[in-house]
Amino acid sequence: MPHFALVFLGALAVTVAVAAIEYRKGRRTVALWAGVAAALYVVALAVTFAVNIPLNNELAAIGDPARAGDLSVVDRFKEVWETTNIMRTLLCTAALGCLAHCLKLHGRGAAGVPD
Repeated sequence: MPHFALVFLGALAVTVAVAAIEYRKGRRTVALWAGVAAALYVVALAVTFAVNIPLNNELAAIGDPARAGDLSVVDRFKEVWETTNIMRTLLCTAALGCLAHCLKLHGRGAAGVPD
């Protein structure tokens, strides 16, 4: 689990660090896109912690599905879990797109092209 947490939260820490470093270097456009990526990831984390983790815990409390008598809890939260999982996927994909744009802008800066 520690490796998962490192990647899960480390992605945010690195993105914020990139935004801060680029801002200090005067590369405001790159910093802005990194900041947007960080904000999108924070929203994805908020959805994860506020909705998906509690639902996963509720499902885990049922125990072995083969031995559980009442699986109606699965039906009750399935739509919410699927919807928020799609939201998290879209938010993280958008954040990745922002970071890809950061790399493009950073590469232009390294080549002497202003961002």
